[in-house]
Parts: sequence; C-alpha cells; structure tokens
Amino acid sequence: MRDSLNKSWNFKVKKESNKKTPLTKIETKKVVVAKKETTTKVEKIEEKAFNFIKNFEWFRWQAYWDYRHCSIGYWTTTKNCNEKITEEEARKRAIEKIKNIRKTFNLYSLDDNLEISLISFVYNVWKPPKNFRWYIKNNYKKALKNLMIKYVYAWWKKLKWLENRRRAEINLF
Repeated sequence: MRDSLNKSWNFKVKKESNKKTPLTKIETKKVVVAKKETTTKVEKIEEKAFNFIKNFEWFRWQAYWDYRHCSIGYWTTTKNCNEKITEEEARKRAIEKIKNIRKTFNLYSLDDNLEISLISFVYNVWKPPKNFRWYIKNNYKKALKNLMIKYVYAWWKKLKWLENRRRAEINLF
C-alpha cells in the first residue's frame, strides 16, 4: 500500500509540473514583447529630446574651453581640447548623454513633453538642484517651473538666450 501511495504522489507532482512549464514559457514571451515596445518608445523620446536640445546647442566640430572643461559637438565633454569630431559622432555622444540623464527620470511615469523638457534642462545645467528629483516624484510642476526659470545666468550674467531656452522648456509642460 505504501508503494502505491508513493507512486500516485509522484505521478501528481510530475503532472502538475508539466502543466506549469508551458504557462511559464508563455509569460516569458509576453515580457519580451513588452520590453521591445518600451525600447521603441524610449528611443523616440531620446530622439525628440535631441532634436529639441539641438535648437539651443549649436554643433562645434572642434573642442573648445567651456567654463570648467573642454566641450565638443553638441556641448558634450571631452578630455582632449585638441579633439575634432564629425556631426554624426557628436549626435551619438549627445544621445548617450541623454540616456544617462534619463536614468534620473526612469522611476517616474512622466508625460513625454515634460520628460523632454527636464532632459533639456539637465543637459544644459549639468547638475540640477537637490530638491529637483523630489519635485518630479511628487509632481510639483509649478515648483519645477519656478526653479527652472531661475537658471538663466552664466558667467554671473543674465543671458537672453538662456531665458528663451527656459521659456521653451517650460512651455513643454
């Protein structure tokens, strides 16, 4: 009798595991499809952000001294102030910089235009204020606008082109 119980118990476990295996495979396929769709959306946002930023950051094929470091292309950093670059390479570096900035915002579900605006702001100021992330997380758009509009100074001077950029970024909200 004991042998017959063990056999039936073993049979049931094997039968249940056979049922679970196909379900697991189907769920895995669904996750992969969702990742592909998300990747396409991410690439579109990065491309839109680059096109928006390109309106304010002009292309420079030769490195130049910019405040505390050398910049090149669309205002990306370089260690070599003698470096020269093609526009395609500059675009790749700018997109890479945008991807790094997006890591800051990936935890929150943001409207595409709001995300592009914030990417452009961080791209320009390099290091946003400490409370910036908290405002985003708590959806304080008015506070974000008020904070961003203060960043219109460079070299201790208020610059018209920075005011225009901030207004364009805020208009995306």
